[in-house]
Amino acid sequence: MTDEGLAERSDEELVGMCQQGSLTAFEELYRRYQRPILAYIYQITRNYEESGCIAQDVFLKVFENVGRFDLERRFSTWFYTIARNASIDYLQSRRRRVMVSFTDIDRQPGDDVIVNTTEASTENVINNLSRTEANQALSEALAELPQIYREIVELIIFQSMSYEAASQILGGVSLGTLRSRMFHALRQLRQLLSHYAGVDGAGLV
Repeated sequence: MTDEGLAERSDEELVGMCQQGSLTAFEELYRRYQRPILAYIYQITRNYEESGCIAQDVFLKVFENVGRFDLERRFSTWFYTIARNASIDYLQSRRRRVMVSFTDIDRQPGDDVIVNTTEASTENVINNLSRTEANQALSEALAELPQIYREIVELIIFQSMSYEAASQILGGVSLGTLRSRMFHALRQLRQLLSHYAGVDGAGLV
């Protein structure tokens, strides 16, 4: 099969080919996910060098376990879950504070009315960040968000995942809670951008 033919295949079709012994199919999966997986891991660890090492370990684990993957499942969800677990393990091995799930501790007033406004807010961020993604102020602002907020922004904003897919990767958190956390993540990001980039920064998100 030509490279062009592989590029047109779905993830799950490529995994099926991998299970039949095709190395070129796995190479296509590697090409497809190398950068997004690295970006996601980096938002958890905030250590670029270590993120590269973790990403390589994740690809190796996927390669070793691809034969047991259930083709009825969604490959990306399975893959990102492995990447998240590896990243959390790294943080815990360094005895760093890890926020692995959502709790009532960070619940804030107004959460009950957030669900209907989050989708529009997300769309605005996508439109505005497309022209500022390389901005140093944005990078610094993201670094100050809590880990779980950085994960949400990376998955839903930068990687355009659905809330349903992000929910599964983040351990099955409810969609309502996920939308609430997105709302708070965007609000904090606006505040931080205003701090780093001045009044013009407040309009980025």
